[in-house]
Amino acid sequence: MTQRNYVIAIIIIVLFIVLAAISFGIYKLVHGARRELTITTESSSSNSHSLAD
Repeated sequence: MTQRNYVIAIIIIVLFIVLAAISFGIYKLVHGARRELTITTESSSSNSHSLAD
């Protein structure tokens, strides 16, 4: 019976590692998308300001 407990514990640990990797990947994806959006917004707003001036 103790071997079954070890298997369950290992499965839970592996699931936590997988979830941590997925959340880190989502964080990097969102962080990169926000940075690109900021750069795009700044460049388009600077272009519109120069056209208006």
